[in-house]
Amino acid sequence: MVLDAEFCTGNSQDTTKLIRNLNDHNWDRLEQEYIICMKHHGETEQELYSRVSKLLQVFTAWSETTIACDETRALKRFKTQMQHVQNSEENLEKKRKHYVDVVKAFESALALLNDRIKP
Repeated sequence: MVLDAEFCTGNSQDTTKLIRNLNDHNWDRLEQEYIICMKHHGETEQELYSRVSKLLQVFTAWSETTIACDETRALKRFKTQMQHVQNSEENLEKKRKHYVDVVKAFESALALLNDRIKP
């Protein structure tokens, strides 16, 4: 895009000269340069769109992989917690039975002592 140097610099010392330059300017050439620039920008925009689209595909794949890994991890964690709860309940039931047996043993021992004490 080549324009007259005076016009581009914005240095307007002589207004009439500027008006003359505007009137003499090749507007068809400017239009062609504009069309070429817009085409170039369109191609650049399309290239950027393509790159962003590819990056989005990579991000989507990464995101889906992360979600799948998190779901797998959560399922394993849930199974581990369930197993821990079941083991804790079994241990608690064993302790309860043991304490019941201990109490029965003390009751039996006390009953034997009571029978010995009675004349």
